This record gives sequence, C-alpha cells and structure tokens, in this order.
Amino acid sequence: MSDEHKSEAGSRQGRGRGRPRNAEVDRAVLAAAVDLLAEHGFGQLTVEAVASRAGVGRPTVYRRWPTKEDLAVHALIHSVPPLTAPDTGDAVGDLCELAVGFVTELSNSPLGSVVLGVHAECGRRPELGNPLREHYLQPRDAVITDLVERGRREGAIRPDIPADTVRDLVFGPLIYRWLITGEPVDRATAELLVSTARRAVAPGER
Repeated sequence: MSDEHKSEAGSRQGRGRGRPRNAEVDRAVLAAAVDLLAEHGFGQLTVEAVASRAGVGRPTVYRRWPTKEDLAVHALIHSVPPLTAPDTGDAVGDLCELAVGFVTELSNSPLGSVVLGVHAECGRRPELGNPLREHYLQPRDAVITDLVERGRREGAIRPDIPADTVRDLVFGPLIYRWLITGEPVDRATAELLVSTARRAVAPGER
C-alpha cells in the first residue's frame, strides 16, 4: 500500500464512521477541479493539483472521489445547472426554449470549454465516459424525454419518431454549430435552428 493510501486509511479511521462530510470542503475541491479543467484540460488534471488548489490533503479528495474521472464528473454536476423544463402548456415550445436557453448560456459561459473538454475525452476513456453518461447526461436526458412525451400527448410531436431522435434533432444542430465554429451560439441563430427542427418533428411533416 502506498504512503498516500495509508494516510487515507488512517484519516478514515480517525474521523470514524458516520461523520458527516464537510460541505465547504466539497465545494472547494469541486471548484478547484473546475478551475484546473479550464486551465489545463482533463489530460493534465491530477488529484494532487486539485488538493493543492483547494488547500486540502490528497486523502481528503480520494475519500470523496476515488478517481480523477469521478472528480471531473462531479465537478460538472456541481457547476453546470441541471436542466429544468418550463411548462407553459406548449411542450414543443418548451422543448425548443430549453434547448436554446441551455446551449446559448453554456456556450457563452467559461464552463462551456470545460464541458466540451471533458466530453471530448469520453471516446477514449470509458472510465470517464460511463460515469459521465450515468450521472451527468442521463438525468438531463430524462428531462428532455419527459418533455417529448408531453408533446406527444398534446399531439404536437410525430408518434413515429423516437424520443432520442427528437432530442437529437432539437439539441444536435445547436451543439454542432458550437463545436464546428468554436464560437458561442447567439440566441437568434439558436432559435432559427430549433425552428427548423420543430417543423421536422411536427405531425403532418415528412
């Protein structure tokens, strides 16, 4: 066992079972992780650097997030606001507004580059991709799916298009625009893109 993990084990014994975690420490560690992801990217992220930036010991970080992949995923969960669906009585309009608001706000935020950078690593790092999908993406996808199903019940979305395809048609062009240009997506452009997608998913359109 390494000195680092011996120290971690000793710290666990010292604090005893059932002792509540310090929320301020959690916030400091996650904020440090986001800062370092923004500055250096996931490839150069280390638990040691995060611990140093947060002013805590490495065992403190390891007790909370055993790997840097866990740490990066929870840093996104902590920092990126969850999707919250509006409910105006127009599910498709709510879906389009959700897409426009989310992508324009994130792409214009310093967090945008962090989110893109972490996602870019998923293809070659299943140890990152799997927890990112489970803990970060799936809860957001559930909100979108609920909106799509509400749109079906309202008769505003074609029943022959799977929910994930509707999601891709509405959100996909905005995210692709952001990726391909490398520039934040402005609201006018986002609204134009989703209006085209809205026509594609509406009943009677083929």
